[in-house]
Amino acid sequence: MSEDARRSRLVMIALLATVALVVVVALIVVFTRGGAAQFDEDTPEGVVQRYSQAVVEGDTRTALEYLPPDVAEDCERVTPGTEDRRVTLLQTTERDDSARVEVLIATVYGTGPLGSDEYETEGVFELVAADGGWLIETAPWELAICFDSAAK
Repeated sequence: MSEDARRSRLVMIALLATVALVVVVALIVVFTRGGAAQFDEDTPEGVVQRYSQAVVEGDTRTALEYLPPDVAEDCERVTPGTEDRRVTLLQTTERDDSARVEVLIATVYGTGPLGSDEYETEGVFELVAADGGWLIETAPWELAICFDSAAK
C-alpha cells in the first residue's frame, strides 16, 4: 500500500472515530437529561409546582393540602379537566406574608393534521405565608379545583 493510501485510510478512520464519539456524547446527553427542575417545597414556586402536578394528575386530595384549611373545607369542589397541561414558571414576586407566582399554562387537546391542538394562557397564583410555608389562596381557572361558594 502506498504512503498516500495509508494516510488517506488513517484520516478516514480518525474521521469515523470522531463522528462515532460525537454520536455517543449526544446520546448520553439526551438520555441523562432530567425533567423539570424540582423547586424547594418551602418556596412559593415549589408549592405551585406540587399543587399543579397534583391537579394535572387528578390527585385532588393532595392538591387540597396546598390550600388554606378554611378555603379547602368551605369551597365548592370542581373536577379538573382531562386535558394535558404543562405549567411553566414565568415570574415570582415574594413579600413578607404573600407571594404572586405567574405561570404559562399550555393546554393540549390532542393532535391535528398539522401537529398538536393547544393553546397557552398566562395565569397567576396568589399565595399567603402560613406556618413557615406557603398556601395557595387563588389559582388560575385552568388549575382550580375549588371555587368559593360564598362568591355566588
